[in-house]
Amino acid sequence: MPRGRQILFRSLSTSIISWLALCAVPLGASETASEIVDAMIEAHGGMEVWRQAPTVSFVDELAPAGAEETRSSVTVEQSRRRAYIDFPGTEMRLGWDGEKAWSENWQLPFPPRFLALLNYYFLNLPWLVKDPGVVLSEPETARLFDDPTDYVTIRMTFEAGVGDTPEDYYVLYIHPETNRLAACEYIVTYTSLLPEGAESTNPHVLIYDQWTEVSGLRVPTHYTIYEQDHSVYATCDVSDWSFEKGFDLARMTVPPGAVVDTSTP
Repeated sequence: MPRGRQILFRSLSTSIISWLALCAVPLGASETASEIVDAMIEAHGGMEVWRQAPTVSFVDELAPAGAEETRSSVTVEQSRRRAYIDFPGTEMRLGWDGEKAWSENWQLPFPPRFLALLNYYFLNLPWLVKDPGVVLSEPETARLFDDPTDYVTIRMTFEAGVGDTPEDYYVLYIHPETNRLAACEYIVTYTSLLPEGAESTNPHVLIYDQWTEVSGLRVPTHYTIYEQDHSVYATCDVSDWSFEKGFDLARMTVPPGAVVDTSTP
């Protein structure tokens, strides 16, 4: 081969190899956490519709392993994160005004204050990652049990004084090709739920199994929570999603006979 062609060939080969190496860089390796979560939010329908919704409401059916299923109808006011929850088929009700929680005919083993926004948080993580006081780690990669996918992971923590339990964390597992949230690892640091001396529960992994689209937003319809050994901790079906309902302000008045929750977050 003439020398000029050899030089051209080597130059082209080097360029092609460099281009292929660049294309092989996984999502997150060269992107910031902020860029990655922005892409995740867009993959779930964007921020505008979710943020401008008057409320987020849904019905969930939570079934802890070996325990009875609980069905609840949840309504959360987006602007102030106040909430009320009804439990169809029972006389239980829960209210949360942003400062205190109260309940009527309470029969569940968890404090009302703890439950008030629990499933709202699990189900709306793609957007809540942009809440004030949220701190995002540098992106890494990890796998979920026997799933061979190398997910982009971002650890989500909180500034001091944010919410009831700022020591909580969530590790987001984001699919490297679709940018969609696949799962999260989390701990619970709600003091009244912990054994004496414990600072948190063991980590659990929540995997979103099924999704649907409502008002242009991609939302979960089923998830499974796993222990660290991959045994099932709980499952949850979610239905009747809405981002359009009004918020009943009358539910923010503590009813006669209701019990205000005095548990320690």
